[in-house]
Amino acid sequence: MHFSLSPHELTVWLQQQPSEVLTLALLLSCGTIILLMMRLYGEIGLVVYNVLALIVANLQVQKATMFRFFDEPVALGTVVFSSIFIVSGILTEYYGKAQAHKTVWLSFTAMVLMTLFMLLTIGFKPASGFHEAHQAMCTLFIPAPALIVASLMAYVVGQFNDIWIFATLSRLTAGRLLWLRTFIATLVGAFIDSFVFSVLAWMVFAPHPLPWRTVFFTYILGAFVVRIFVALVGIPFLYLARLMVR
Repeated sequence: MHFSLSPHELTVWLQQQPSEVLTLALLLSCGTIILLMMRLYGEIGLVVYNVLALIVANLQVQKATMFRFFDEPVALGTVVFSSIFIVSGILTEYYGKAQAHKTVWLSFTAMVLMTLFMLLTIGFKPASGFHEAHQAMCTLFIPAPALIVASLMAYVVGQFNDIWIFATLSRLTAGRLLWLRTFIATLVGAFIDSFVFSVLAWMVFAPHPLPWRTVFFTYILGAFVVRIFVALVGIPFLYLARLMVR
């Protein structure tokens, strides 16, 4: 008996599932991949994951979905981007603050280069028969310049605050209470990131600024609620990371 599921059929099936279930599955997948990358490649694996997660999250943020617990649509990209805070915690805890800072700047550079390469790619006139692919690229990457500036400014500010708070709490607690240090650092860093990005991307840099209510409930508060959930679920992965340190 042959069984096959095409990408289209898989997409249709996934869209029939509750957003909450998909969010949990995505989060557990992110945590598992982080641990595997750490086990196989050490801190380099975490750096690679961080770079990819930042790029993917900045593409996902252009799409929103609905959750049962919230009346407003919530922008996607929150889960994948929030997993970056798990990586920051692991790097700071097991490899040092300097490595965590280096990872932030490497991810920053990778995002800038990706945007530059894609804008140059879009600049080429498409050959006959490739207009559909060209239009798809335009849809994803033409808004990128405004979004990339907002995203990178928010990313650097949020990540450095997260790392600083985590390291400071680590000194104050003599390396104990990992769960508390992680939770507090992630919440503060995530809120700063959400606030800075949302205000810049959808109000300051947007050609058609969104109302403050929409920005606050859809992009700031909605994303922050999801990040609280991510912070809670992500705590066990920091403890499991102890088993993966090379």
